Order: sequence, then structure tokens, then C-alpha cells
Amino acid sequence: MLAQIVFGWPFIILSLLLAFSGILVKRPALLVASAIFFVAPAWYLSGYPVIRWFGMLLPVSLLGAAYYVKKERLRLALLLVLPPLITSAWLAFLVMAQNRNLSGG
Repeated sequence: MLAQIVFGWPFIILSLLLAFSGILVKRPALLVASAIFFVAPAWYLSGYPVIRWFGMLLPVSLLGAAYYVKKERLRLALLLVLPPLITSAWLAFLVMAQNRNLSGG
């Protein structure tokens, strides 16, 4: 159960919420926390052959966003939050497609 929480959707969603909150309130510490929470899901994602090297760059992207929030370059920070967001959306799509195939729909 703990592994599902750490590697699964709760940490992914929490990380993305912290990232966008950090940009909105201009607090780089929230983006650093977001990067920390995204390490476990990124490590899990690095097991997929297609994105093996890319998976571990996702927390680094969030740390880069924290840097740009500190420098008050919010648009660049937002751009650096997009890779974890897009990767998470892609993963959600794969999970839903798999569930649809398993249920026969």
C-alpha cells in the first residue's frame, strides 16, 4: 500500500499541485518540495524503455522551475513544469486505455 502511494497517483498529483501553487504564489520552496515528491514517480517512470533517461530529468525540470520563480521569470518556470505535467497526462491516458481494454469496452 505504501509503495502505491509513493510511486503512484497521490505523489504525482501532490507534486503537480505544489508546482503550480509555487508558481502562483511565487514560492520556490513549493517547487523544490514538488521536485522531491516527484522523484519516486520519476524513478518508476524511468523503468519504461521509451522514456528511461527522460524520467529522471522530470524532478530536475521542477528544480529549474524553482530557480526561475526565484528570479521572477514565471513564464519560463511554467514551461519547465510542462514536462512533468505532460508525462503525467500521458501516463494517465495509458492507464485509462489499459483499463478500457481489460473491461472489454
